Amino acid sequence: MELIWLIALFVGLLAIRCPVAYAMIITSFIALWTGNLPVLNVSLKIASGVDSFPLLAIPLFILAGNLMNTLGITERIFGLAGALVRHLPGGLGHVNVLASVFFAGMSGSSIADAGGLGAVEIKAMREAGYPPAFSAAITAASATIGPVVPPSIAMVLYAFLAEQSIAAMFLAGIVPGLLMAAAMMALVYSLSRSEAYTCPVMPRATLAEIASATRQAAVPMLAPLILVGGILLGVFTPTEAGVVVVMYALVVGVGYQRFRPTEVMTAVRETVRTSAATLFIIAASMIFGWIVVVHRAPDLTLAFVSTFIESPTAVMACIILTMLVIGMFLEGIPAQVLTVPTFLALATRFGIDPIHMGVVVVLTIMIGSLTPPVGLVLYTVMAISKVRMHSLVRALWPFYLVLLLTTLVVGFVPSLSLWLPGLLLGR
Repeated sequence: MELIWLIALFVGLLAIRCPVAYAMIITSFIALWTGNLPVLNVSLKIASGVDSFPLLAIPLFILAGNLMNTLGITERIFGLAGALVRHLPGGLGHVNVLASVFFAGMSGSSIADAGGLGAVEIKAMREAGYPPAFSAAITAASATIGPVVPPSIAMVLYAFLAEQSIAAMFLAGIVPGLLMAAAMMALVYSLSRSEAYTCPVMPRATLAEIASATRQAAVPMLAPLILVGGILLGVFTPTEAGVVVVMYALVVGVGYQRFRPTEVMTAVRETVRTSAATLFIIAASMIFGWIVVVHRAPDLTLAFVSTFIESPTAVMACIILTMLVIGMFLEGIPAQVLTVPTFLALATRFGIDPIHMGVVVVLTIMIGSLTPPVGLVLYTVMAISKVRMHSLVRALWPFYLVLLLTTLVVGFVPSLSLWLPGLLLGR
């Protein structure tokens, strides 16, 4: 009964627009006070929650994304994607998706994609005559690829919470990420051929243009290969890979003669703000998660679910549905921290691979980032595009369906996410 009241209090605080970190802290202290739990555990749990070497990768990848946007690397990525696919029906829509795939291999952040690359994409699509709502919708949807394709901040956090290999999580996201991109490009092609949107046809790039764009973007495009290759070969850890990609971005910026100390400091300040907020949420969620575990929430959930669910397929459907609902009201980080312990118990009970479950969790979280009222990517794109929410959500609904379908396929076909880790890591 006490657990129900705690959850009700937490939900109530969120309903009155209390920041999620403060909602967890307030609920936790009330639980400590009413339940006679040891207060010393507060400092211990908070300290242990953020005192983690793998978590250092999060601010590093955030900084890498900010530096790439600041140092002009995103424009070169967009230029290469444009040279490759702009001639297809719905040309710049395909460019938008492909550029997000390229950028994902360097930042791992949907917000960095939407805020930096998205500004370039929306400007180019508007100047070419694409409808503003469609331009914003495809930009928002394609930004969700970032946390799925390695390196991924969301994957790092899940690996930390579930005590899984970060390298395995990175590899597990490659095929689903490419599947997301292919599905979105198919949708863009279909919409461009219908009467729903007017998508100008752009000329095919010449071989000289493709060669020039490739030369300009070649050095940044080496970053994903260096990162993934270095991790798999044991040259550096995923956290050290964050340092590598930051240094790589700085060197590339100097080589492109775009290195300006003031702009770099702006990127650093933005990273500090974002990282501080992220780690504060993680710290708060650690004590909240501990209290939830003390009140046996995972065990009670497992017992409840086991009474009417008897197959891994049904459990996976339950996980997807739960995360879709939670993603509407919680940001990705607290959503993971609060749900992963329970989901791990379910996965263990029904024989679901935790790596596979992690990919599904990240995919559903990305859908949540596009849904009101707490969709961070949604609000980021709204700010950039100046498109109202109702117009953007209306234009996004086909992409919601595509992302949901992709999630269901990945969820019910485990080999899509487990094949590559099994091939390269022997899982």
